[in-house]
Amino acid sequence: MTGVSATLGAVPPLLREPSALFTTGRKTSAVAGHLLTLWLAAALVVPRLHARRRRRVAAAFAQRTLRALGVSLRVRRERPRCDGPRLLVANHISWLDVYAVNAVEEARFVAKSETRTWPLLGAITAAFDSLFIIRGSCRDAARVKDAAAAALRHGDTIVVFPEGTTTDGTVLRRFYPALFQAAIDAGAAVQPVAIRYPNDDGTPNRAAAFVDDMTFLESLGRILTQPHLTAEVIFGPVIPAAGRTRGELAELARRHIAEQLAPMGCTVEPQVLRRPITRASATACM
Repeated sequence: MTGVSATLGAVPPLLREPSALFTTGRKTSAVAGHLLTLWLAAALVVPRLHARRRRRVAAAFAQRTLRALGVSLRVRRERPRCDGPRLLVANHISWLDVYAVNAVEEARFVAKSETRTWPLLGAITAAFDSLFIIRGSCRDAARVKDAAAAALRHGDTIVVFPEGTTTDGTVLRRFYPALFQAAIDAGAAVQPVAIRYPNDDGTPNRAAAFVDDMTFLESLGRILTQPHLTAEVIFGPVIPAAGRTRGELAELARRHIAEQLAPMGCTVEPQVLRRPITRASATACM
């Protein structure tokens, strides 16, 4: 795996010691075996399962993937008291985000169309009913919005990353509101989810970030050479979509996520709204 070998030269000397290299090699073997098993299951078994069963299997595989990678998961949740489906919206740092959220939520994800071409993970992502979107295409965004709304009406939980890109965890970009319309059309609720990868001192662990021109194998190599990596997933209050615009929903969700990322020194880019959020529209269903 060229991504792993290319990364080793840049890591601290401690990680190049025999014991650290042995640990990394063991993790690499475990992850390779796990992904191969998952790929075979996605090709041969998963398509034959009922949709609800596929969601449960996806959640179980997500938990196993995190364990194989040596990623610890911490979850904090404000339990929703609203019945019905939810549109989960989260900041986006890494491909790990999908596994961190899926480990605790049986959900379908909106993924960029390029994900289909990734080795192993492309086929796995498709097998578990992801909704693929062509970034930068308004027409395709409308198509995916309609598909997400239909899935919400069917009772599915849908996860979107409205920044439309990944960051290194030090900035929260503006949220594109288009897919929030799916919650309005389906009469569903929106729930913000903040994702963090903190170091022991509370700063962002940038080894988790999947940014710029980094390949999947390069990202995997960076993660495998970490002595420990923690993913934190913080579920916020459920926000009913009724009576709100998609822009208001985007800002309300983003505001909660920004509050959770603030202790890590995260910079928040301005979010431009067509009209201000009123006190009434900011009331969340708890």
